Amino acid sequence: METENHRIVNTQQLFLATVESLENEINELKTQNFILKAQLDEKVAQQEHLLQANKCMQAEIVDLKLTETALRLSLDRLLSEKNDLEIILDTTTSHSDTIEAMMYDKALLLAREVTIDGLTQIANRRAFDQRLEKEWQRLARESLPMSMLLCDVDFFKRYNDRYGHPTGDECLRTVAKAIDACIRRPADLAARYGGEEFAVILPNTEREGATFIAEQICQVIDDLAIPHEASYVSNHVTISIGISSTMPDYRVSPKNLIESADKGLYLAKNQGRNRAVFSGS
Repeated sequence: METENHRIVNTQQLFLATVESLENEINELKTQNFILKAQLDEKVAQQEHLLQANKCMQAEIVDLKLTETALRLSLDRLLSEKNDLEIILDTTTSHSDTIEAMMYDKALLLAREVTIDGLTQIANRRAFDQRLEKEWQRLARESLPMSMLLCDVDFFKRYNDRYGHPTGDECLRTVAKAIDACIRRPADLAARYGGEEFAVILPNTEREGATFIAEQICQVIDDLAIPHEASYVSNHVTISIGISSTMPDYRVSPKNLIESADKGLYLAKNQGRNRAVFSGS
């Protein structure tokens, strides 16, 4: 009986030990399962992160490809513009002499338009004023004389009334050309002063030289024999001239020389026209 009881006790102990061992294994398996599940969750999270990163990289690749395409198009456009500019530069360089010559001619033309009278093609009033001031200052420094002539076509209004303005314009052109031909020094200047009046600047010229040139102008105009049936002094065009000479001075205006020549012109008209008369300044 004792032996039987002892066997039952051993069997129970073995059973309990087995159950305990199984429970330990189960708990250990549960622990391992928990760890594995945590690792699996971590791997899933990493996979999601990698998928998201891959998606962003794919988008960046698309953007980079679009940017590359845009840059390539821009580069092609710039190369085309560069080629066009090189062609223009080559053309401009090869024609630079021609362009420079054209610009120089244009500058001369503009300068001429500013200083040349459009009708008579001799110096205009602007050129006259500039030259008078310049020569006045120069001669004042050098203590040299200056003379001036003021010329007026006799009875020119009656000429226009008789022959018409186109013929009158042609008359003024002829007279201007004749006056200009009577002066030869580079510093001398014949200019259209206004209307039918002309002025002559004679630097470094005293009364005798100015009178000689004035009388020569009167004679040349008379020799032209331009018909003027409406004149009271001749049957052809004549001219009256006022002469003035002085020593330029910084303290005196060159207008005084003009006024003196104008006074001489007034005297020439009062004395019968078709003559040159001197008036001191």
